[in-house]
Amino acid sequence: MRKVIRDPIHGYIEIDELAIAIIDTVEMQRLRRITQLGFSYLVYPGATHTRFEHSLGTYHLMNVLLDTLKVAKEEAKELIVASLIHDTGHGPYSHVIEPVIKKFTGKSHEDIEDIIFNQEAGTSKTIAEVLEEHHLDKRKIMSYIKGEKVEENAERDFSRILNGEIDVDRMDYLVRDSYYTGVAYGVVDNIRLIQGLGFFDGSLVITEKGILPAEYLLFSRFLMYPTVYYHHTSRIAQLMFSKAVEDFIESSKEHYRQYALALRKMDDSEINIALRNAKGYPKEMITRLNERRLFKRAVYAGVNELEESVAAELSDEKRRKEIEAEISKRAGVDENYVILDFQGKNGEELKESAAKVVVEGHRQSARELRSLREVSSLVSMLSRAFQENYKVGVYTLEKYRGEVEKAAREILWD
Repeated sequence: MRKVIRDPIHGYIEIDELAIAIIDTVEMQRLRRITQLGFSYLVYPGATHTRFEHSLGTYHLMNVLLDTLKVAKEEAKELIVASLIHDTGHGPYSHVIEPVIKKFTGKSHEDIEDIIFNQEAGTSKTIAEVLEEHHLDKRKIMSYIKGEKVEENAERDFSRILNGEIDVDRMDYLVRDSYYTGVAYGVVDNIRLIQGLGFFDGSLVITEKGILPAEYLLFSRFLMYPTVYYHHTSRIAQLMFSKAVEDFIESSKEHYRQYALALRKMDDSEINIALRNAKGYPKEMITRLNERRLFKRAVYAGVNELEESVAAELSDEKRRKEIEAEISKRAGVDENYVILDFQGKNGEELKESAAKVVVEGHRQSARELRSLREVSSLVSMLSRAFQENYKVGVYTLEKYRGEVEKAAREILWD
């Protein structure tokens, strides 16, 4: 049995019996209620698309890629399933809440062993049950999701197709996020890029035909970061929410881990209700977010404007929290109303720029592998410039901006 789903990005997506069974699980259906871009809808009202539709898009592109590479679907069932379920570990508002969950549990959204291996009793089918019924290799699926090598001596290594330098996950979310936000920067010719991929010595690489579309993908991502992913308004909302959730978890006293693990099973509405029903700071923050009464920028500058030693300190979360507290104390403002935001790290480069490209070698008929930034001057430039998109920000309530700005500049620059 096959069905088709109409998608605004890829057109008709064909799903087979296995995909239908996976889609109908409780874990996949939860993704319909998890926004893809967190609080970006506060800036771009159309950005209310979900992890569910992104998962379908990733699944579609995986099938297109496997067809292009002439890989039989029967040989790649685990890879196809991995592309469909790869985001089921996301908590409410996707990446917004991930740092908080990881702090208390040590788990990222890729750590979905509990979803894949544990069969919980309930009225709805789970992913673990479907995988059992179809006799699929769960460890192989887990490896694909994490981008880890499955078999050392495999003739063709598929481990980086879903989670690598150039992968189908990125191919979908860039065009999808661009479409729903309405910005024109995430324009990527995915089909041309897929046609420019191939195997060399068992590894998936970019062929010379794929260099140009790969450049477009990197350029799109370079532009999407400051425009969408790190837009200051959605960034402020994200950090207000994270701070509220952290306070909410810590109010549970000794049950930190259980509370944080429970968040992974919630959707956006459920965490909103939990915070609204809480008392004190969490309730105040979710009310502010719902009414769009956000913190304001007291300081907002490029990370490269900081001294290297200061940037190195801010890269450490514990030290960053200490500096945030120091700014609060010097400004005479409650710590709850000061947020220090440090994006990225000095010297960080585009991960995708390390993707391997097979090119003609110096000797006739010889071919060799080089990194994308080595064969593309555009990618080399973007890789170096990537960190210039990152900002250091200090956010607070409107009435405290003057005091907080003065304190922050004294501590971070003087």
